Amino acid sequence: MEFFRYLLESQRKHFEKGGKLERFYYVYEATEEFLYTKGRVTESAPHVRDAIDLKRVMITVVVALIPVVLFAIYNTGYQANKAL
Repeated sequence: MEFFRYLLESQRKHFEKGGKLERFYYVYEATEEFLYTKGRVTESAPHVRDAIDLKRVMITVVVALIPVVLFAIYNTGYQANKAL
């Protein structure tokens, strides 16, 4: 794994500002982030604290899914009748 890390670091100069592959910097950065974590990580909990608990969030999810489920039921019946 150290070989790949060294390979990425040695090619960094080509992707930074002024390098010949500058336009592909975001591809390079995405590859590096996928393979390795950054040097800085969150030390505290990354959770947002607010008044909504898990029960209320799940109720919101269920309410948001109602139109999707109704359309799926309608579309399944329509496709079944169309096939007959």
